[in-house]
Amino acid sequence: LGKTALASWAILWFALTRDGEDWKIQTTASAWRQLTKFLWPEIRKWARRLDWKKIGYREAFSERTELLNLSIKLNTGEAFALASDNSAMIEGAHANNLLYIFDESKTIPPDTWDSAEGAFSVGEAYWLAISTPGEPNGRFYDIHARRPGYEDWMTRHVTLEEAIAAGRISPEWAEQRRQQWGEGSAVYQNRVQG
Repeated sequence: LGKTALASWAILWFALTRDGEDWKIQTTASAWRQLTKFLWPEIRKWARRLDWKKIGYREAFSERTELLNLSIKLNTGEAFALASDNSAMIEGAHANNLLYIFDESKTIPPDTWDSAEGAFSVGEAYWLAISTPGEPNGRFYDIHARRPGYEDWMTRHVTLEEAIAAGRISPEWAEQRRQQWGEGSAVYQNRVQG
């Protein structure tokens, strides 16, 4: 439903509005493939579509030195990809301005969430965790279930009606899946209503 595009826009916005200050953007996902095949190609796609005349203060990204395969390196900061299966790799992000992107968050291990959490103790820090729904467990579920300790997260659930109105889901497909899987089934609730 455009989750990866949203993450791409957030990364580009953060990098372009913070360059000149101390900043970092860490991106991770439930699988390395999500970063290499989906998120970072999407970031590069949207970076090429930026209206640099409206941005005004700089030229387009150099694809040789700034807009790289799995990172954006600017004057005073960097956005980059990290694997989520080693929680120690997420630790150590220190900057006055931080942005974490967790893509397909439902299966990112709890230790990885905990390691990233330490960076939020000081400075300007943001976290965008996106995913399709999954099993009723894990950190992403806990956040959306509003479990104790997660009240400081803002959540957004996109409804089936919104997805249909946006042209991202066909009403016929949704109806066929309702008939196929049953309206009360977990697969229907996750794959269609989720």
